[in-house]
Amino acid sequence: MVLKIIIVIVVLFAVLTILGKILPVPKSPVAGNIVTLPNGTKINTFTKGEGKPIVLVHGLPGSASDWPEMVEELVDRGYQVTWYDRVGYGHSSRRDANAKFTMQANADELDALIDVMGLDNPALVGWSFGGGIVQSSASARKIETPFIVLLAAVGSSMKIEGNRDNMKAAEWAMRLPVLGDPLAKAVISARFAETLPPRWVGNQRSLLLMPGSLDTFRGEMTALTPSDISASDIQTPTLVIHGTKDKMVPYKVGVKISEEIEGAKLITLDGIGHMIPLSHPKEIADAIVGFSAEFDDK
Repeated sequence: MVLKIIIVIVVLFAVLTILGKILPVPKSPVAGNIVTLPNGTKINTFTKGEGKPIVLVHGLPGSASDWPEMVEELVDRGYQVTWYDRVGYGHSSRRDANAKFTMQANADELDALIDVMGLDNPALVGWSFGGGIVQSSASARKIETPFIVLLAAVGSSMKIEGNRDNMKAAEWAMRLPVLGDPLAKAVISARFAETLPPRWVGNQRSLLLMPGSLDTFRGEMTALTPSDISASDIQTPTLVIHGTKDKMVPYKVGVKISEEIEGAKLITLDGIGHMIPLSHPKEIADAIVGFSAEFDDK
């Protein structure tokens, strides 16, 4: 009897695996406005609102679809918000296999994007890996940049442990028809233990299954070297927001960043984890407005 059950389970998963490779992947979010950088790289961008410009940089893996809740909160507070798919994700260009998947490569693309779009000295907000990108960018060091915000950001003191590039099991699970979404939700719930918008899991699954996305994820994880981040020369007003229950980037990393950047302000979110732009967008938007007001009138 046990043997029959095992055989049925093996056959079932074999069939689901085959179907996962044959059937179309979940439909991904629609593209926005494609901007071409001087080197030919195409970046999928979105802009909404009127007022002071601010640019949002997503993490690893991530995409522009990480930001809708934050966008609405910032637009309501008088900002013109620009957000985008980083290279390798969503509807933006993919890197060649021998290209650099580094934070610095992403930072150079952020700087180029700001220039090509003609954004007028925007503030910068980086989440997680995106926070490392902001710290690595030339824009964060421009005297005209009003401020930067680092949300649960990676920093030079972060330690990377475990296998960085084993994506096979995750890809297999995400491709499973019917079971793909429940498995993705189960993994995310176990890993983050946070309440997230229902639309986010489905979007993440569909975007990661777009050609080249998992290769980018793997490449960025392999290339991730936090010790290469140098933030001590940043003079731009900096707001660091970090949760004490962050399982991905420990709270002490945020504390260290706030110590490295002269004059940086640290806001501690007690009992909160890593997914703060999704779980606490209103609180973050309020913090950004309050922080900006501290030096706007000076």
